[in-house]
Amino acid sequence: MSSRNTSSLNRASVILNPCAGQGRLLNQWENVLTELKKGFYEVQVYETKEPGEGATYVKQLQQETDVFIAAGGDGTVHEVAEALLSLEGDFPAFGIIPGGTCNDFSRALGMNQNPVKAAEQLCQKQIRHIDIGEFNGQYFTNFWGIGLITHVSESIDPDTKDRFGRLSYYLSAAKSLQTWEPFSIQIQAEEFQFEGQAAMFLAVNGPFTGGIKPFFPDTDIQDGKLDCLLIKEPSVSFVWDVLQNRLTDNSVQGEGYHYFQSSEVHIKTAPHQLIDCDGEREYKTPSTVRCLQKHLVSLTGDVSF
Repeated sequence: MSSRNTSSLNRASVILNPCAGQGRLLNQWENVLTELKKGFYEVQVYETKEPGEGATYVKQLQQETDVFIAAGGDGTVHEVAEALLSLEGDFPAFGIIPGGTCNDFSRALGMNQNPVKAAEQLCQKQIRHIDIGEFNGQYFTNFWGIGLITHVSESIDPDTKDRFGRLSYYLSAAKSLQTWEPFSIQIQAEEFQFEGQAAMFLAVNGPFTGGIKPFFPDTDIQDGKLDCLLIKEPSVSFVWDVLQNRLTDNSVQGEGYHYFQSSEVHIKTAPHQLIDCDGEREYKTPSTVRCLQKHLVSLTGDVSF
């Protein structure tokens, strides 16, 4: 965990994905850079050309910087944050300049979705200690999910995503409702136990998915708890509630779903389920998912914590 304070944040290393948002971020980059140089004594920019390069830069530059800034979409944010969290000792702080389609974790941190204005916010050096999710030695900033959420992510057409943004997630969800397959799940947490059939399970750190707050909008990224949602069987009424943001912390359980909070959840499934972790799909269940309270020192925008 980092213990850096505002006065020590002088050197910024920016990990830039030039392809984010179909290159739209590059159109404003000179102005973004101008703003960053107003707040940081030294600003170095490292462009990535392929997946994994961002993580490599983090490992190489950890002793030469005070803050890593992920400039790109959710994939870039996940890669840079996970590499940062994997470092030992007093690692640098973290910041985001949003440049993708949904920019979910940047929204959770209160970052302006205009990259230039986000750069201005970073220069204010407003520091918060943010919760982070962890499973099987891997880290996530925003969400961990299996089942329907994974099918939705896999079925989104890149062209549709670029044209329709967050709406593409729900167009895809509508299709997935017709093709979902139940699986057996066993959930063990201090606050909740379940064994049976399910369509989806989510463990959420940040409130945004697909650019909006579709599940539990009051999620707190400093409370040491993950907001967990088990959907036993998706229905039209459930999807409507999601789209209308009608699920609240008071909806502990409703028609076809259960909600609970926990700092540690053990999940087993049959068959093994592909995990969607901040949009990255590489691992499968079983898993133990934990919340690491206030584990990441982050520069934040205009948001109340």
